[in-house]
Amino acid sequence: MTDDLPTLDLAALDRLLEMTGGDPAFVEELIETFLDDAAKQLAAMNAAATLGAADDLIRPSHSLKSNSASVGAMRLSEMARALEAASRDGDVAEASARVAAASSEFERVREALKAHRAGS
Repeated sequence: MTDDLPTLDLAALDRLLEMTGGDPAFVEELIETFLDDAAKQLAAMNAAATLGAADDLIRPSHSLKSNSASVGAMRLSEMARALEAASRDGDVAEASARVAAASSEFERVREALKAHRAGS
């Protein structure tokens, strides 16, 4: 299902710019905050997955899901949503592989945001 989603939905970034009153500097701050926070959430998810701690996967997965969607990282958001749902069900058998895939997608998001910012 995630293959159908874009790594970066530019329309979401346009909506974010509109929501901030057209302030590109503020959007830039939001993107930087997202990048910093996403790295922390992924680290927490990795630690929880390594331990097989389903309860400890829920909050960072939820945060990553929401924050990713707000900056247009739709594929990453869906990956985090699926991980959150599996964790709520106590299904952490493939959590480490899922977190690794989300981490790889995060790197693609980082590069896409960098390219978008360079072209703006």
